[in-house]
Amino acid sequence: MNRNILNLMETPLVQGNLAQVNLYFEEIIGSDTGWQLAITELRRKEDDLSDQNKFFCWRVVEHFVKTRYTYTQMNSVQIKYTQMRDFLRDERFPLMKNFLLQWLNDMSISAKEESSFLRNKAAQVFSLVFIVDFPRRWQSFLFDFLQTLKLGPKAVDFYLRVLKAIDSEVVEREIPHSNEEANRNTLIKDTIRETCIEPLFSSWYENPHSKEEALVNSWYEICVKYEMSDSRLVSECLCVICAYMSWIDISLFANEHFYTLFVRFMKDQHLRESTCDCLCEIVAKGMDSSAKVKLIESLYSLLHGAGVFLIDNEEDSDYLCKLGKLINTMGVQLAVSWTRHGLNRRFGVWRTVAKDATVALDALENKLPIISTFFGNGDDNVSASVLECINEYIIILKQKYLLSSVDRQNLESLISINFEKMKYDRSYNFENDGDEEAQFLEFRIQLKKLYVNIASLDKNLILSRTQQLVTSTWENRQTCEFQDAELALTCLYELGEPAEVRAMVIIATYGGSALEDMVRTMVKFGVTGGISPICDMHHVVQLQFFEVVVRYDQLFLRFPYSNYIPGLMLAFLGVLNGSNYEDKPERTESHLPREARSRVCYLLSQFVRAVKACLSVIPSDLYHELSLSEFCVLAHKLREEFLDINSSLHLSTDVRYIYEAATTFIINGSLDHRIQIVMMDFLLNHDMDAFKTVLDQVQREAEPDIVALDKVAAHSVNAFTWCSEAFSNRLEMRVVGPECETPHSALFVQALEIFVKFAEIPTVLPEFQGALRRYCHRLVFCLDKDILQFMPAISKTLLRSRDATSLSENWFLINQMTSKFKKDIIPFLNAAFQPIVGAIFAALAPPVEEDEEIRLERQTLQRSYFSFIAAVCGNHLVEVLLSQDPNIMQQVLMSIIQGATELNDPMAQKGCYSILKKLVELWGNNGPPGFVEFLYKQIVPACFLGPLRKTFDLSDAQTVVALNEASACLKLIYDQRGEEAVTFLQSQYLPSLDLPAQKILEFCQALRMEAKLFKQFLKAFFLEAKR
Repeated sequence: MNRNILNLMETPLVQGNLAQVNLYFEEIIGSDTGWQLAITELRRKEDDLSDQNKFFCWRVVEHFVKTRYTYTQMNSVQIKYTQMRDFLRDERFPLMKNFLLQWLNDMSISAKEESSFLRNKAAQVFSLVFIVDFPRRWQSFLFDFLQTLKLGPKAVDFYLRVLKAIDSEVVEREIPHSNEEANRNTLIKDTIRETCIEPLFSSWYENPHSKEEALVNSWYEICVKYEMSDSRLVSECLCVICAYMSWIDISLFANEHFYTLFVRFMKDQHLRESTCDCLCEIVAKGMDSSAKVKLIESLYSLLHGAGVFLIDNEEDSDYLCKLGKLINTMGVQLAVSWTRHGLNRRFGVWRTVAKDATVALDALENKLPIISTFFGNGDDNVSASVLECINEYIIILKQKYLLSSVDRQNLESLISINFEKMKYDRSYNFENDGDEEAQFLEFRIQLKKLYVNIASLDKNLILSRTQQLVTSTWENRQTCEFQDAELALTCLYELGEPAEVRAMVIIATYGGSALEDMVRTMVKFGVTGGISPICDMHHVVQLQFFEVVVRYDQLFLRFPYSNYIPGLMLAFLGVLNGSNYEDKPERTESHLPREARSRVCYLLSQFVRAVKACLSVIPSDLYHELSLSEFCVLAHKLREEFLDINSSLHLSTDVRYIYEAATTFIINGSLDHRIQIVMMDFLLNHDMDAFKTVLDQVQREAEPDIVALDKVAAHSVNAFTWCSEAFSNRLEMRVVGPECETPHSALFVQALEIFVKFAEIPTVLPEFQGALRRYCHRLVFCLDKDILQFMPAISKTLLRSRDATSLSENWFLINQMTSKFKKDIIPFLNAAFQPIVGAIFAALAPPVEEDEEIRLERQTLQRSYFSFIAAVCGNHLVEVLLSQDPNIMQQVLMSIIQGATELNDPMAQKGCYSILKKLVELWGNNGPPGFVEFLYKQIVPACFLGPLRKTFDLSDAQTVVALNEASACLKLIYDQRGEEAVTFLQSQYLPSLDLPAQKILEFCQALRMEAKLFKQFLKAFFLEAKR
């Protein structure tokens, strides 16, 4: 090899060195003798080859073994005689074998130890050779390896590395394998079982001093020999045992010799974790259920007698997690055995099976005290290690007809531990969540699921325990820690998860319940007095308090719980007005952080909407105070914070919830209509004043700050949109009171007039246009036809933005209005149709770019355009098309033909065929002049040309839907035009496609069939045509 180039690997960062090495590597691996040069370098005994150079050589050998050392067909189980002969006579095999064994011997006796990464790469090469040559060409591979173990720890270490590499290539289930590779791996495992394990293992125990060694024997000897001198080697050996145990006879490990070894290792701090993994593999090994129970019981008795399960909380947490995994595996396997016995019992095997099931369940219950000890450990990772077993136990109890007193005691113990584990730790950092906090929250989710599972098992027990927790905590709220208060609220909240408990909310409507009592206790002590106590509590308690209120909001719709609504409203608003978005060091624990405050804003909106029918219970003076002093002030404060140039984007959502909640609160309370109008005006006057200021600045200043003004203008429009969410329909917004003849709609109409005036400025403001579009969407519902008078100006404004995304969003608005107003929108469409369509054609005119995002935007615009034309035709508004200039109409019709035949978008094609079908239905017999000619020259060919395209994939479901629309269109043409259409197809169009006369006749006959049969025929017709 070229040593000069290899030496460049010592300085890979020097410009050009790495490129030269890579080029040389490609040259070497492309050579037939490159691998021989590499092994020659690796055989050198002079210590002048660096680790980087050795790694380079091993990569060359690895590439050769992967690509040239064997043929693909040699992986097959069935090999022809000639192939096998050539394979066995391959002259490269002895050269490779001699090199590997010689390198292994030299490495084992060398005074210098090879780097770990080199040994790993060499082990990988050994394993690749193994899967090629074993068992056909190198049957003694493993035995040759075993002979080297006497060379010392280096040989043993490499032996274990190779075994792990073989496991990765042959056994690893996470690596996908082809069928040939799977067959090869099966052959390798079967051969190892037959020749390297079973025949020799018995003789090993009959004669422990025998020199004849096999795999399992070698592992046992390594563990015994290096137990005291090299615990790392023993640990590596235990890892190998874990890997191979899944496909080796379990009796080779589940015996006195290995058990004695394992028990001894469980007392060694360096070996006990690896030993736990081995024992887990033994327990999880697949076998008969009865045998599995006996195996677990014998192993458990052995470990328990040795004091393994007498744990101390001060023990290393990693070891306790491993030990917890072991006891968890035992419990899970016992639960699986119980389930299998239960299933067998259904098929008539009664006595024996019932007894076996009882034995399995008794064994599981006997281990619950130890499982509970692990579950209650102070380390959450240790607790999490046994959660699967506990959940399996709960599943078993759900299948029992009646719970015994022992079962209830076990549940009581689990509930108590679960309560304690769910509490926030004192060290939890609420200000800056780190990895530990994230892990606890993930663990808490699992604990909540366990709580819900227990609740679905025994709702009376969980209700009783939770009620004790809630009552004792909230009655002593002034002295209890906030962690306890939050836990009580969390448990009360989670009670609403199981279906059986949710039903109790409905039952509570007709009488008292424990759930009702808990909610009443919480609210009573949380919002009593002029100032709600909840406002002074920790923010996690505040958030969970409001979560519970909203979850059980239906309770507050009836007396006497509706009397708590005023206090709850004060609590919501007091907490929100007392918090601060700015994360300042002096912020107290009762001030909500950003994320929590956003959630409370949402919960307030949901609560107000849920109880709006009962808001009249709030006295007028308090209602007035809440509306002006609390809701409006909060809305204005959030508005100012949002308009801050450095504000977070999520503040927009918070402001939206508050505006919506404030409007809902104002219009559904005990205030008379005149005061409601005043309140609404006060709520929105800041936004309207700000909008007028922006309008004045844009008109007066030569170079205004467009970005800042756009944000203010958009927010002002959004404020009115959010407030309109409180009105579900036109009647609600137009309602008037006896003292005031002004409807709420007047405020929104007046605002729209001002917004439209602002829209006339020449500057394009993207945020404002989006906000105006959303406002119009809402007013379509709330103002109904009153909005039509503003549409010409609105449409003109929205069309200023010519990008595909904005135009697509405009179409959604126009389609909504077309579907809702139908004939009433004709005057607007007659005037606006040409500018709208012109803007679409202009946006689609540039050539298609390769950018995926731009392509998707164009596709969305095309679909929106076809949806609009479909809405015009589907709502009997085709007179809009007829009123247009003939050239425009022709352009529109041809765009539909092009969409059906040229687009590679099945959804758009389906829409185009639907439009053509509708036009045929409307104009097929009595259409405008020239339509019949258009039908035969354009529509009929389109129904063929689209499906005949190579990109029209009939194996795709959406494409088949488009084909069905084309089929329906052809069928409708026949229904409308009769035999005239058949004559055209038979004499003119189908012959132009070079179809045989017989196929033309079959098609015309199928066209006369029922629509369903013709649809099936057409699909078969195009499938055959494509072939």
